[in-house]
Amino acid sequence: LSGILRENDKDLRSEADEILHGQFRCFGGPLKPILLRPAVIPPEHWTVTTVESLQQDIKWFWEPARFGWAFSLARAYTCFGEEKYVQFFWEKLEEFIAFNPANGGPNWASAQEVAIRLTAVAFAAGVFRESPSSTPARMGLLRAFIRAHADRIPVTLNYSRAQNNNHLLTEAAGLWTAAVLMRGDPAARRWNALGQANFNRAILKQVALDGSYAQYSNNYHRVLLHCALWIYGLYQGKQIPGKIFTAPALTRLEAAVRYLLVQTDSGGAVPNYGHNDGANILPLAQTDYADFRSTLQAAARIFLNNDPFPAGPWNETCLWLGIQQPQKDSDSLLMHDSPAVLKLSNPGSWAVLRANSYHSRPAHADQLHVDLWFQDKGLALDAGTYTYNEPDPWENALTSVAVHNTIQVDDMEPMTRAGRFLWLDWDQAELLHKDANGGEIFARRNGYHRIGVGHERRLSNPSGKEWQILDKLTDTSHKSRLHLIRLQWLIADLPWSLDGNTLELHHPAGLVRLEINCVNAGMLTLDRAGERLFGSGSAPAISGWVSPTYGVRLPALSLSFASRSFLPLEIISRWLLPA
Repeated sequence: LSGILRENDKDLRSEADEILHGQFRCFGGPLKPILLRPAVIPPEHWTVTTVESLQQDIKWFWEPARFGWAFSLARAYTCFGEEKYVQFFWEKLEEFIAFNPANGGPNWASAQEVAIRLTAVAFAAGVFRESPSSTPARMGLLRAFIRAHADRIPVTLNYSRAQNNNHLLTEAAGLWTAAVLMRGDPAARRWNALGQANFNRAILKQVALDGSYAQYSNNYHRVLLHCALWIYGLYQGKQIPGKIFTAPALTRLEAAVRYLLVQTDSGGAVPNYGHNDGANILPLAQTDYADFRSTLQAAARIFLNNDPFPAGPWNETCLWLGIQQPQKDSDSLLMHDSPAVLKLSNPGSWAVLRANSYHSRPAHADQLHVDLWFQDKGLALDAGTYTYNEPDPWENALTSVAVHNTIQVDDMEPMTRAGRFLWLDWDQAELLHKDANGGEIFARRNGYHRIGVGHERRLSNPSGKEWQILDKLTDTSHKSRLHLIRLQWLIADLPWSLDGNTLELHHPAGLVRLEINCVNAGMLTLDRAGERLFGSGSAPAISGWVSPTYGVRLPALSLSFASRSFLPLEIISRWLLPA
């Protein structure tokens, strides 16, 4: 472990020293202060705390109090052995306890936040336990801290069960953690039973047999794997997975690992699918926030007995959690694709088409969206999330169909928006045909049937250097009405030029062309960072942005083709990559 840490000692020391100066990489993005004191002191009971009293998005308040930065201090202490890292941790924990007494203030309002904080503090304190700074008095404070956090979680467990999302997984993991660390506590047996039962049941409810996850989000998918990894790590490899997880849950976890592996490029990046709220609750390797290799290397070892990636800094997670090297050859691991991932690939590029049959609440209006990757970088992108709780137009606005790589009809959403996180009248999709060997996927959706419009999309890869997306719009009402059909592509921010209906992108590998072909006349516009670069009118404020993590937005190109037409109508997008 010390060896792999020293390979990245400069980056690790830099990160740890930022923390000692009171700042951390919030959501894996820019530096933010480690603020642990609520706006109202003394804080009110969490049941009467209001978001309005914070006068900011509550996630900015919660994130430093998750103590995710304590993982970096623990890793730095292991590498460098310097007492200053331990001392800072205890000072901040004492500050948190003093200004956030049990059940007081917003940091106790969400049981998920309570559980995540419990596990992070428990990990760091475990690493620091032999330090002179970890005095008996402080260890006693820690035990009281864990007990108070574990007592808070069951209070709203019924709510988490009803939500059927990662709240239940993290809270179950938190209870399990308290039970393992506080074996002598009278409540430990109850915490263990609640944690183990709720986690295993939640896996069966939230992970489908094909490995897809109920929250339709790749980042939340990582959270569920982090919870499973952490629970396994509690026992440091002393118990085989079958004694921790039920056999049915193990089957789902294996499928969940395969699902995410199929979408991961060689650099560890995945499509920015669904909600991306910056969650990275088990940062145990010196890798970027967007690098999923540390999670997948560890998860594949446990649940697939295999290494999907060569050795690298991402192996650090395995060492911390006591995960042994696999016994199988990794050559055949990725031969078994998840049936939920509609992917075509060739040696230089790959693409994924989304066509979900929703069984739980959808996150984004992104049916039949296409991600296109070229040379391990996203070329046709998903905008991500940016924020949940900012003033208009940014209140979870990037869930809209208007910013996804698909078709919008009559400037309407394909589902009924009933709240910041709630869609009604779900836009269901179905796979019609998949022939990976022949390079073709064909699917359709029903979100616009209520206004008499059907949408089918064919993704094909006729050659290694060409991708085609055929959109077919049909009249399902037989009323022969005019409809405004809008095709959107969100594209990496590259130097560009337009030649008719062809967008030319000056990629480092050579010229990339995107041709839009339609028998009907249409209007082409190009936006970047909320500004119109080409075409008439002004750009929507949310157009031409991509958010790699929560609270961060970067410029991207948004190409739109709009045609007011009678149906049927076909639009062909041809991506031509450099030879």
